[in-house]
Amino acid sequence: MQNVYNDEAKQIDEQILRLVRQRKEVSGGKQLFPDTELLQQWSTELGLELSEISLVLGSLNESVPRRHFWEEPGALLGVLPIMKTTRDGDFEYALTHSMQYENLSILSVEIKCMKETVERISIEAPLTLVILGGESEYEVQMHGGRGGGAQVQMQFMISPPLPEKLDDIAFSLVPAGGGLRRPRYEEVTLDKQIDF
Repeated sequence: MQNVYNDEAKQIDEQILRLVRQRKEVSGGKQLFPDTELLQQWSTELGLELSEISLVLGSLNESVPRRHFWEEPGALLGVLPIMKTTRDGDFEYALTHSMQYENLSILSVEIKCMKETVERISIEAPLTLVILGGESEYEVQMHGGRGGGAQVQMQFMISPPLPEKLDDIAFSLVPAGGGLRRPRYEEVTLDKQIDF
């Protein structure tokens, strides 16, 4: 297939890249992401899917440099129950608890599809956690996840550790930066008898 890149596309791309540089300067390395109402407004006004807007804006957030995260977490001090839940469409999101260590916290997030028939659902969640408020500036890094189908669990390492009282702290899941999602491929089912 011939590359049909032209001057018009080049001019638009150059404008986009200049705006990306400007956005990085404005953010100062912080994770910035608009709220759901503004995303919905832009989706309506611009005729773009919410997922497209989220993917583009999420990719503008720079990854937080890894620093002291990879030290030993220290002794386990206890479990901090959180139990904050929210629902968006057919999906329920729950911040269940945080394992509280001397040097960091490990917060667990569960995502479930609440449809009655979920046998053909497979959740992909390229999300990261943003923590706002409180007296500290928190670093967050994905720690792992498990599950499949209609339910997944994700864990995030947080430094410094979360305080025992979370009244003035807000949590948000936002699209993870660091590039685009991997391309989707056609699914092929091999379910016939093969004789040799």
